[in-house]
Amino acid sequence: TIRLYLVNFESWQNPVTASLSRESIELAELSGHVAKYHYEQDNAFWDAWLAQPERQPFAEAYRRLFPHGLTSVTPDNLLQTYFPDCVLIASLASIASSETGKRLIFNYFYTVDEQTFAIFFPGFRTEAFIQFSEVERYSHFAKTRDGGKWLAMLEASYGYLSKKYINANKRNGKLQFKYHGYSDLATIDPSTVSKTLMNSPSDFINPQLETQERFKELLNSFVDDEKAAGVIINPLFSAHLGLRSFSEIESGHAYSLIGYDKEKDIVYIRDPHGQSAAVENRFTINQHIQSLSSGNSVIFEYMASNPESPDYGFSMDLTVSKINFLLNQTFPGILEVTKGRIPSDVFELRPTSERSPANTGIIEMSVQQLIDTFNVLYFSQCGPYQCPNNDN
Repeated sequence: TIRLYLVNFESWQNPVTASLSRESIELAELSGHVAKYHYEQDNAFWDAWLAQPERQPFAEAYRRLFPHGLTSVTPDNLLQTYFPDCVLIASLASIASSETGKRLIFNYFYTVDEQTFAIFFPGFRTEAFIQFSEVERYSHFAKTRDGGKWLAMLEASYGYLSKKYINANKRNGKLQFKYHGYSDLATIDPSTVSKTLMNSPSDFINPQLETQERFKELLNSFVDDEKAAGVIINPLFSAHLGLRSFSEIESGHAYSLIGYDKEKDIVYIRDPHGQSAAVENRFTINQHIQSLSSGNSVIFEYMASNPESPDYGFSMDLTVSKINFLLNQTFPGILEVTKGRIPSDVFELRPTSERSPANTGIIEMSVQQLIDTFNVLYFSQCGPYQCPNNDN
């Protein structure tokens, strides 16, 4: 997909305003996996923007935030580290997957002096003042691959504002002991994040209860309206089919929705840690206890998990001896690897590449695989700058 965006130096702070000039054209080429950007061109644009007389006093501060300008605001650049705020980092990565979303994130920041920024989220009526020294002396803040400080500053400001306004009357002694002044980062709710970052209400659905056609309509809306979205496996909800299309997807962990290619029927999600051990399953094995008059018996449900297989979703109930025989015949040596334990997932390891989930955290799934894997999808009701003023 090739998109052309018009950006004017003087109106960049207001992305809905654009004028046509030789310097106002920015091209972003979005590949199937990650955004490819022409750093040389982007840096020239960034240099020219910072060279404007009114910005020169703060040019170095801006470079510490965004080393490559808007190119620094890409989903693959965000890295969750110490704090368990996967919902926050995943939501920011999803926002950063759209061109308007990049500008929304950029516009959170207002210069105070060379060391201090005022950070104003659309869903709050007040700002947080964060200095570089705060996020640099405390190594636990989220990081970016290019070294920019913008993500750490947003994490610190969200923790500060959440503590003061969202959770003012809620305190957890254990979390405070572990995370000190930033304990509120451990209790972030998706609906609160959407309201704070975009001034947008959130919707929640269970993908496993939607038809594939309806779910594709939602994905198209995510792309067309530049909404922010994420997916989670909630262990309190039972899976609709009981199969797992992917192994090593963390339960209770938020993943960003960062892209949808409707021509290829492919969805791109991303682990906010920037790396993932997720691997595509061939078969899912679920263990069940069957009550018999002679006593309880263990039965193993053996299910085909690859959507490309003609047997996808087909299951067989097997006893211990039969499942052992099948595994030894079909996947020789697998029981030696598991030391005789029946595995819950059967998959084939693939070579690690520069763009594999292990290095980027970006996981490529078919729509059906996404439906079969996650039972919570949360998304903003509107995109950046599209929500009505909800201050009343």
